[in-house]
Parts: sequence; structure tokens; C-alpha cells
Amino acid sequence: MTEAIAIYDVSGVFANIDANVPWLLVLGALSLLCNFTYFGIAAYQGFKHKMFTMPLVGTLVFIPHDLHYLLMFDKWFFVYDHWFMQLFFAGLVVTNILEMIFFYQTLKYGREEILPQISQPVYVAILFAALAAVSIIWVGVKSVLADELWFFSFGWTIWFCLPLVIPMMLRRGSSLGQTEIAWYAYTIMTICWWLAVWPLDPFFRSPAWLGLGIVTVLWAAATIWVIRQLPNKEIDVQQNPKALASVA
Repeated sequence: MTEAIAIYDVSGVFANIDANVPWLLVLGALSLLCNFTYFGIAAYQGFKHKMFTMPLVGTLVFIPHDLHYLLMFDKWFFVYDHWFMQLFFAGLVVTNILEMIFFYQTLKYGREEILPQISQPVYVAILFAALAAVSIIWVGVKSVLADELWFFSFGWTIWFCLPLVIPMMLRRGSSLGQTEIAWYAYTIMTICWWLAVWPLDPFFRSPAWLGLGIVTVLWAAATIWVIRQLPNKEIDVQQNPKALASVA
């Protein structure tokens, strides 16, 4: 039988949340607001420039991650019945809607860049199949990860799409769709989340967790630097075949 990998003590985390209410309210709210800003700008840029701005692999992971949490409504409102988990539920309703917008933009605008050799109906079918496959994989991974309150996975998904953004811009030869403001919001979101969970459990003060936060902030700074270096121009995937590799 597979045993879950323990990360933190749930009862202790809840006790520490209730002992640090102002800290959690301020930093948790700032982190979510910056998340909304980052996602909202990305969605706006996608419609403005008729392109997908979120890396496809990131979108395929974000959707099942947040939807899985939302489908556990009973757990958050009746089993644990804790205000912090319920506030996160409300926040993830917004983020999951925005993630589905990213998926729609990838469906609508992404074929010529991702799979130009196939028809639009086949392309749509492949992306939905990919979403189903990633959803199954996510549920399997989550089942062996004792991240009962999803605090680790929130941090992990903050980091997850980072390694894919710079390669996407370089392959396109353009920073179009990416903005400094969005990535400043992303950076503040990261800092606020790492600070928010700091008092909750020793795991969130461990070198591994803190190292992930530092790497995320530094990578975001590198992303901003690349945005400044690249031209903010329209992408012609027919004249720039390297852009066809920007599936990530």
C-alpha cells in the first residue's frame, strides 16, 4: 500500500492560523490579489493580441489543481469548516475561471503556433485529451502527497510555469503578451505566500521550502529582465518557425 509523504501537522497548522489571524488575512489577501492581477493581465493580453500568454503546460496543470480543490467543497465547508480554507475556496473560484480562459485562448489562438500541421477540430480534441490526461496524473500525485490543506501545492504551482515562460518568449522572439506589471504582481504574490505560511509549521521554515521561494523570486526577476530585452512585437509564426516550438 502506498503511504502518503507527510509534510506538516494539520491540527498544528490550524492552531497557528487561528493564532496569527491578522498576519494570514493581510498576507493571504495580498497574495490572492496579486494572483488575480497576474492572471487578469495575462488574460487581457491574450485577447488584446489574439494569442495565448500562459504556457500550455502551466494551464494544463493549473486547471485540474484548482478544480480539484473546488470539488472538495464538503471538506472545506463541513469537515474542517475553517474560515481560511473557505476564503481560499472563494479565491480559487476566480483563479480557476481565469485558467479556463487561458485554455480557451490556447484553443482559439494557439493552433498555428503549436500544431499548424493539423486541423482545428483535431487540435481541439488533442488539447482536451491532454487536459484529461494531466488531470488524471495530478489526482494520482496528490493522492500520495500528504499536503492535506494544499499549502505546499499552492507554492509549487506558483513556481511551476516559471521555467516555461522565458523559453516561450525566446522562441517567439518577442515579449508580446508578457508585461513587467504582471510579473511584479507575480513576485509580490510569491513573497506574500511564503511569508504567510512562515509561522504555520516548521516545514514552511525549512531550507527546502525557503529555497524554493528564493528560486521563484529570482526566476521571476530574470523573466522581467528578459521582457525588457526582447522587442514587444507581433509574432509571425510562419516567418519565425522557432515559435512553433513554444508549446511549453
